[in-house]
Amino acid sequence: MKKYTIIYLATFFIIFLITQVAPARDLVDAAASAQTIFNRIGIAAISIGITLGGTLYALGAAMVGRMLLFSGIIGAIAILAAPALINLLGRVFGASV
Repeated sequence: MKKYTIIYLATFFIIFLITQVAPARDLVDAAASAQTIFNRIGIAAISIGITLGGTLYALGAAMVGRMLLFSGIIGAIAILAAPALINLLGRVFGASV
């Protein structure tokens, strides 16, 4: 019984948010702001990872330096390429993302 109550409440909340224009607009603005903040944090983490990895690799800690360097490169691909890929797919299929 409790499970169905949660499902009903969640469904009501989703329908209520979809039908209300102002809360939906506010949610879109909040999502865009959160995405911007996460991108900035990701870019900072990428630069720190690549810099520390290169420094440690040059100073002789090759194993740790290589791991940090490659994780920074993988993070750069994930953080910087993912939004571009999503926008490209949105334009190809005509969806507004």
